[in-house]
Amino acid sequence: MQNNSTPLNSANWLNLYADGLYSYAMSKTDNEQLAEDLVQETFLSALSAAAGFKGNSSERTWLFAILKKKIADHYRKASTRYETKLIGDTGDEFLSNFFNENGEWKSDSKPKEWAADNNNTIEDKEFRKIMGNCVEKLPQNWNTIITLKYFVEKESEEICKELNITPTNYWVIIHRAKLQLRACIEKNWLTH
Repeated sequence: MQNNSTPLNSANWLNLYADGLYSYAMSKTDNEQLAEDLVQETFLSALSAAAGFKGNSSERTWLFAILKKKIADHYRKASTRYETKLIGDTGDEFLSNFFNENGEWKSDSKPKEWAADNNNTIEDKEFRKIMGNCVEKLPQNWNTIITLKYFVEKESEEICKELNITPTNYWVIIHRAKLQLRACIEKNWLTH
């Protein structure tokens, strides 16, 4: 633990911490260029804030705290920009199947009430067959994400890394896939 009398040694940051910071940034972003940029921003911010370093933590811990804030800021900004470059995205066309221009459900696509039944629906053989058929009808990347999330039970972060997509893209695809699945199940199972 450093104290106020021990100055920061910024000349050695690159040698001592760059690899660890980069590895951490890669684990959170899965994007080499972005990870490099975030590490550079971390070093620049640390240099700017060096006078305020109180020595309450180690130099390493302090740099990682700055990097974590940079990563959080990146995702916060990305979510407010609402990334529209989605894998398998059919854009406004897709949403217009379900919602009107005011963002309200269209009457013919509004979710129907699913009656609770004494049988466990998930265990119902007919339901599982229809569900499987509906999942197969999804665009390939949507199908892959739904399969990994709900059938293989992988964590969202792991899926993003594996498919090299951003968390924003992942959540938009999940949302749209669920809308599509619900519509397909209502059409093929509830009217059965």
